Amino acid sequence: MSESRKLSLTEGHVIAGVKIDAHRFVGRMRAAQLFQVAMDPRRTEDPKQVQNDSQLESVRQIRVEVQRLFEGEKRRNVERYAQYIVAVHEGQNGMAPPMILYAERPLEIEEDQTTGAALIQIPFDQQLVAIDGETQLAARFEAAGIREETKNAFVPVMICHGKPFTWARQVFHDLNLLAVRPNAALGLSMDERDPLTQVARDIADTVPSLRRRVNMVRRQLRSSDTHVLTFTALRGACVTLAEGIGGVKHGARPVPIQKDRIPAINRAALEWFAALTELLGPAMENRTQNLVSASSVMAALGAVGHPLVEIEDDARRQQLCRMLIERLRSVCWEKGKRWEGIAGRFGAKGNFSTSGAKDASYAVYTALNDETSPDYQKIRMNGVVSSDVRESEDIHSFESELAAV
Repeated sequence: MSESRKLSLTEGHVIAGVKIDAHRFVGRMRAAQLFQVAMDPRRTEDPKQVQNDSQLESVRQIRVEVQRLFEGEKRRNVERYAQYIVAVHEGQNGMAPPMILYAERPLEIEEDQTTGAALIQIPFDQQLVAIDGETQLAARFEAAGIREETKNAFVPVMICHGKPFTWARQVFHDLNLLAVRPNAALGLSMDERDPLTQVARDIADTVPSLRRRVNMVRRQLRSSDTHVLTFTALRGACVTLAEGIGGVKHGARPVPIQKDRIPAINRAALEWFAALTELLGPAMENRTQNLVSASSVMAALGAVGHPLVEIEDDARRQQLCRMLIERLRSVCWEKGKRWEGIAGRFGAKGNFSTSGAKDASYAVYTALNDETSPDYQKIRMNGVVSSDVRESEDIHSFESELAAV
């Protein structure tokens, strides 16, 4: 039946595209037409709807063979995906990948042998099932409810037909389990939409001691790497600089930031990380011995600079920046007993391992910033605050400045 022949518009939906082979067709259709040939898959998981609807039951049986249920993260992702579709429709940069739709029965195709252009026909009583892109399919139904105009958008599709369930099930397996997702560092570094990612990119490009020294693709640095920091750790520090230590909860996810705050965050970040790396540059160079470059420590250091974001006056902000830097001058960054239980712990072989940002950042931040904490003295050389602070700043004035912020 898949041999080329003249199609009749009265026999089904016609979609324009290109025939790849006897079982695959690539084309496009408006979302409104997509809704006619592929129902919202979530409906098949409602027993009340399926009970008296033979078409829903038919689609449900196919989905049992080739798809996952809308549970957990898949279910939660539908709303986020719908908002993304609406945002792209309204002009935001982005795109959705083609959906792969499946029909067990062969479909009729009309092909122009000269140009390669083709038409495929989906009978009016035929429903296609998404074996890849099902979350997007459900999200497009949601998006149409949020912004009806999204129904007019063209959607790229690959239609696979005339193959048994076993083939579709194997394709589902291969597409979902054999694909290699980019790691968080690479994904973050390529995100043009998240404002704090852009702030981190500006720091990596502008701060002299970090220029060409931030690894943009690795989650962890190797001993042979000449970089001093991962982009993930730098971006995490930018998040806590903007949001305070509570910002660690966001992890690698985008952080909602009001646009009018971005200039102040960027200004404070450039000043803070320039001063910070000038102080800590030697410790960052020796990553084997020191822990400054660890994601938990960087997140805590970012949070130490958080008060700078709210100060508009340049002179006052720069003065406070110097005070905060002096607070860190006497910290001993060498991995060892003084950091045990704060930034990490010793393993069975006696090696010190740093903990992740969400596990250790609060403890590190307290040790760096809270003079009433026993850990504040524990991590400092000789257990005392740097004499430079006492000589250059009156401690009571220093505390009052912080309290005022």
